[in-house]
Amino acid sequence: MIYVKKVLMIVNPFAGKNQARNGLLDVIGVFNRARYSVTVMTTQYRGHATIIAQSAKNWDLIVCLGGDGTLNEVISGLIKSGSSIPIGYIPAGSTNDFANTLGLSKDPIRAAKDIIEGVPTGIDVGMFGDRYFTYVASFGAFTKASYATPQQIKRTLGHAAYVLEGMKELPEIRSQTLRISSPDGDFEGDYIWGAVANTTSVGGVITLAPDVVSLDDGRFELLLIKNPESVGELNRCILSILSQDYECDMIDFVSTGAVTVTADPQMDWTLDGEKESGRKNIEIKNLRQAVSLVMCK
Repeated sequence: MIYVKKVLMIVNPFAGKNQARNGLLDVIGVFNRARYSVTVMTTQYRGHATIIAQSAKNWDLIVCLGGDGTLNEVISGLIKSGSSIPIGYIPAGSTNDFANTLGLSKDPIRAAKDIIEGVPTGIDVGMFGDRYFTYVASFGAFTKASYATPQQIKRTLGHAAYVLEGMKELPEIRSQTLRISSPDGDFEGDYIWGAVANTTSVGGVITLAPDVVSLDDGRFELLLIKNPESVGELNRCILSILSQDYECDMIDFVSTGAVTVTADPQMDWTLDGEKESGRKNIEIKNLRQAVSLVMCK
């Protein structure tokens, strides 16, 4: 067989319930039969996928087999290198928020075939200070669950692990006083949760309606939940999130391309489920169509 395309497959063997290991040879076989030559590199530690992707040269395609965090690392590496190599994503994480937004198959064989049949499509990437994020920068309630849940529990329980960890946070929720400015609106107040997002799902707990999220328009969705001071206000928050009604008086919502946040520097964030230390002043920008992701039309 004469191979016509070269693929670098970056695999996180510990993603999800070790899903990335299951069926790896079958996935490689799918690409081989389509005349792709596949080289596999497995990540050994957090941040390793960024290093691998940053040094990748002369490949026709990079395939990420892992969770959303692994995809974040691959994208970060490619942007840092200035490479325009398209990315294929085979989701194998615990929650796969971004994969759900993209509508990617969770069956690795089907996902591999979709990559082969797909076309490179430009998607937006966020920049948080000097770090990149693929789909969300968030703070507050349920944020800690993304990085505090032990990896072994994530592998065993999957998505349920995030929900359980998030429930444990409820008694400890404290509001944060923020000042936020953007070209499309300014906000100031006490908030229990907030996100600058480019996804329909955050941690599998908070959801945005698909018709308000576009992955290539150069804009984020900024969603802020105010601090409820009564049971009635708390109920309005919950009902608003469940019904995806952003007109609630307990929620500030706007679509925008850039955000400046002034906050307590001790307030931690998460970027695509990974912890990021806070700072007083934060610039968050949308890099429109910064990378190409291969997707079926």
